[in-house]
Amino acid sequence: MSRSVALVAAALAGCAGCAGSQRNEDFVPSEAAARAALEAYLAAWQRGDKSQQVPDTRPPVLVADELRGKGRPLAAYEVLGLVPADAPLCFAVRLTLDGPREEVRERYVVVGVDPVWVWRYGDYVMITHWEHAMPGDKKSPSPPQK
Repeated sequence: MSRSVALVAAALAGCAGCAGSQRNEDFVPSEAAARAALEAYLAAWQRGDKSQQVPDTRPPVLVADELRGKGRPLAAYEVLGLVPADAPLCFAVRLTLDGPREEVRERYVVVGVDPVWVWRYGDYVMITHWEHAMPGDKKSPSPPQK
């Protein structure tokens, strides 16, 4: 599934709870469940798994992470804890990437109950504002001269 299709599917899945008597709080996992989903995702990435659904997770854990999409292996990670963000549950994470070796700090948002979605914070912000990453800045051709 392409990234853009996955993001649209996630947005539509999130809207499924917008009607009826359900509240947004009904779609926020407990802190323990959110942390477990995040750690399951990071462990799968560290093992080299690149699938959108983290294997062997119940409820299913789905991922939207542009950083992982760049193909760099994850050598190590440490979940540092909850941090404030414009999202229900957001965790700070220290990632050690290979190819070349680099340590970065990222934030991850965890939303949903079944399925549970793990989003890199930057990707979450883009989709919640209906934005997307733009490929190279190609200038459109000039209109023909008369």
